Amino acid sequence: MVPNGPYNQRAAKELLRSVWKFGTDLRIVDVGDGLFQFKFTLESQLKWVLKNGPWSFDNHLLVLCQWERGMTVKSITFTVLPIWVQVWGLAFDLLSEEVARDIGKSLGQVVEIDHKAFTLEQARFIRIKVEIAIDKPLRQGGFFVNPEGDKVCIGIRYERLVGLCF
Repeated sequence: MVPNGPYNQRAAKELLRSVWKFGTDLRIVDVGDGLFQFKFTLESQLKWVLKNGPWSFDNHLLVLCQWERGMTVKSITFTVLPIWVQVWGLAFDLLSEEVARDIGKSLGQVVEIDHKAFTLEQARFIRIKVEIAIDKPLRQGGFFVNPEGDKVCIGIRYERLVGLCF
């Protein structure tokens, strides 16, 4: 958790078990220093949680990283948050994977691009999953230079984001 004040750990654990619908298949272990280890019965459960985040409880952001061999509580650093970003304000002819990748790279490391916007007749925005640095301010918009060299004002919206200031 990235707490912005006190929170009820027991309630947070119960809520995550309920929302994730894993019940007793999920073990949540307090490993100290405000860190929890989530132990899943199936790898597919872990992948689902990582794919569908970010998660939060009572306006506290839950930042996750996959446990690796040799990891200790002291060695864990949380530097990025994978999050879906919506980019608004692009002309329909700019709704492309190339443009999505360029804009995504300006925000962080591109993880995935949602291709639905490119197949719909009139999509309103593009979606990019990006790993953003959690110690940097979030951008609410900016300018994108189109192929003709014109600056296009774009809006940026972060999906499922709570507890962080812009």
